[in-house]
Amino acid sequence: MIDRSIPPPTYSICKWEIPLPTDCCLKNGIPVIGLQDPNLTLIRLDIRLKAGSYYQKKQLLSHATIKLMTEGTQSMSSEQIAEQLDYAGAYFEVISNRDFATFSIYFPKKAAVKVIPIVGKLFTEAIFPEDKIAILKRNTAKNLAINMEKTSYLAYSHFIAHVFGKQHPYGISVQFEDIDNFNREDIIDFYQQHFHAGNIRLFIAGNIDKDLLNLLDNTMGNIPCKNPNQQNIIPVEPSEGKFFIEKENAVQSSICIGNRLFNYQHKDWIDMSILKTVLGGYFGSRLMTNIREKKGLTYGIYSQMVSFQMDGLFVIRTDVNKAQAQEAIHEIFEELSILQREPVPQEELTLVKNYLYGTLLRNFDGVFSQIDRTILLNDYHFSHDYWNQYTETIKNITPYRLLELAVLYLQSDNMIEIVAG
Repeated sequence: MIDRSIPPPTYSICKWEIPLPTDCCLKNGIPVIGLQDPNLTLIRLDIRLKAGSYYQKKQLLSHATIKLMTEGTQSMSSEQIAEQLDYAGAYFEVISNRDFATFSIYFPKKAAVKVIPIVGKLFTEAIFPEDKIAILKRNTAKNLAINMEKTSYLAYSHFIAHVFGKQHPYGISVQFEDIDNFNREDIIDFYQQHFHAGNIRLFIAGNIDKDLLNLLDNTMGNIPCKNPNQQNIIPVEPSEGKFFIEKENAVQSSICIGNRLFNYQHKDWIDMSILKTVLGGYFGSRLMTNIREKKGLTYGIYSQMVSFQMDGLFVIRTDVNKAQAQEAIHEIFEELSILQREPVPQEELTLVKNYLYGTLLRNFDGVFSQIDRTILLNDYHFSHDYWNQYTETIKNITPYRLLELAVLYLQSDNMIEIVAG
């Protein structure tokens, strides 16, 4: 009989073999990075463009372009595109963030001959009908109005504005006037300037064979090629201090506390991600244990590191009762102070290490999860051995290294404090 009161033994991850992606190029120079699973009948294709909001001259152009490219081509209406993709069993989603715009589509491999030619047309023949633009603008305005009522949205949008500057591509947030400030010509211009082969990388996962690659070459390989975008360095204009955003009739306050940090490429990223986990990166973290479990001030609180291509930030976020906001802030800074005064106990660090090992294993469960990790490596030009370096760092990190990092990067005087409510 198993004694369920005794937890099972835990083990560290040794050096592990991660599937190597395959690499090739289409005839127009688009790189294709693939992960093979011969037993999978479903294909995932990610078309990743260096065409995020960092490159737009007007707000919302990246979002509008990737969102509306499925709303009609020179040879197909939006209804025909939707009907044929649906009939083929395909599902797609689009995402535009600060650095990249991504079109992801899942489809049965047997439907590739129907799906991929349609996708190719989206990148060469999209027409962006006026009526679809009007619908997008109305929906964007409604969503923004809803978000502006959320204290969490207000707190974070003000936070990034203070970290990077209100006009910096990483700090700027959409305003209502931005919705009416672009038109069809702006979208077409953005599409022609940025949605080309020089800015595209393809990531494909599933049962990849020669026929599938030839099909990509004969469709996506026809996308015109121009010089790739270059991310110009734009000066950051941070503003330090405490800021309060009044939200009338709000019953809760949303808190953001953090600072400008660095991105994945920094030598201390992995080490800091471990410290971030100790502080507020999992359900048993110090912030959760103190501010949720002991004090009962919130349902959830977490710390996060955000990486962009050119920069990064650290932030602690939570929502609390309006009357208890200052108490919560006091406890947050107390937890930061403890990390700078006292080494993390070895037992706690071992727990965090095991949590990180488990998270890492879960992130490699299946070829679709593995392609996400492959995209990350490719975005930041990491070698394939990065994940073994990651596990080695977890294994060798010490309480005194975490103390050193807390003193170096989590000083209270350097924190920006935002309260909205």
